[in-house]
Amino acid sequence: MIDPGRRVLLFSSIGHALMHMMTAFYAVIVLTLAISWNLPAEDLLRLYAPATILLGVMSLPAGWASDRFGAPAMMVVMFLGLGLSSIACGLVPTGDTLALSLALCGIGAFGAFYHSVGIGWVIRTAKEQGHAMGVNGLWGSAGLALYGIVPGVLITLASWRAAFIVPGLVCLVVGAVLWIQIRQGKVGDRPMPQVKGTQVGRRDFWRVFSVLSVTMALEGVIWQALMFGAAMVFEMKLAPEISALRDGLASWGVATQIVLWVGLATSMIYVVSGVAQYAMGRRIIDRYPLKATYVAASALQVVAMLALAMGNGYVALLGAIASAVLSAAAGPIENILIARYTPSRYHGLGFGAKFVVAFGAGPLAILLIAWVRETTGSLELLFLGLAATSVVITLVALMLPGSERDAALPAPRAAPAE
Repeated sequence: MIDPGRRVLLFSSIGHALMHMMTAFYAVIVLTLAISWNLPAEDLLRLYAPATILLGVMSLPAGWASDRFGAPAMMVVMFLGLGLSSIACGLVPTGDTLALSLALCGIGAFGAFYHSVGIGWVIRTAKEQGHAMGVNGLWGSAGLALYGIVPGVLITLASWRAAFIVPGLVCLVVGAVLWIQIRQGKVGDRPMPQVKGTQVGRRDFWRVFSVLSVTMALEGVIWQALMFGAAMVFEMKLAPEISALRDGLASWGVATQIVLWVGLATSMIYVVSGVAQYAMGRRIIDRYPLKATYVAASALQVVAMLALAMGNGYVALLGAIASAVLSAAAGPIENILIARYTPSRYHGLGFGAKFVVAFGAGPLAILLIAWVRETTGSLELLFLGLAATSVVITLVALMLPGSERDAALPAPRAAPAE
């Protein structure tokens, strides 16, 4: 019989993958949608700004609902809502930007459920927190990898509508299976095990959360700028390389679209970062001080942003990959710190508050991308500014507590189903 804790990790990880893919794949779909609807890509990208606001704002009520009704039930709500919203995007009439924007808002609103609900669910039920977060992060990065591949393939084989509808159907199926598992008592939850040496008090909580509020907000801008800007950067900076690849395949009678290669390039970012996050969960987060790792990742982000801004071709691609890897290192550390310093009964609100801050940066990133590209014709200035932002993050992160409290959790017993 499968350990209930592993069932939790499985469903949470699938949710992590689908959530990240479906809240990001519009950045690739929009390139084809702009051609189909004969509208500027920048204007269509702005339609997603309200959805990114909901992706942040709805994290708090989603966290409250998780505390009130339970994480497993709220995960079902996420799967069903995300699936129906994505299908609605694929069914909007051609040229109806209002209907598309409303359907995208559904993706943002239900996508907000995952981090408020799923992350705390995994941490509470895990035997080894770093390892569990590494596995969960690997799936999340797989979802981000698929946000380039899935729409690229579905658009090539069918249409942009299929790129929305097919993932939506997958979400509905997973949600139904999870509901059945809950009804059968095979999936449940439990309180957060106490970490030896960690005192959960107001002073420590507010110190940790105040520092993380600043760093997470600024990191959110970097993360969202990379997610929504990478495709546009690669479309320009990798143009010679993509052209050579297309010509090579064309000589063999294989015709490909630019969007497929741009999608593959963006996917490569998150394939590498996912593997790195899994390795860091096993080898670093459970073994080394959280503060030191967090500060180092923030400092190295400066170099990654400079490479993305000033590099051409593969240098820019390597910069984007490095940025995603460093973000993959920082995210689990933030989650573990919040879980340790927040009482279990308020985990939903704690993670909800975190992701209001983190995803609240999404609209700013999208508007900055549109404005900088319209003004300068590229995104170099944006990523230079984000290099300076990374310096600020590093300095603020030095204010985090760091001592014996960074010690890893002892392995708790398997989580019982409820």
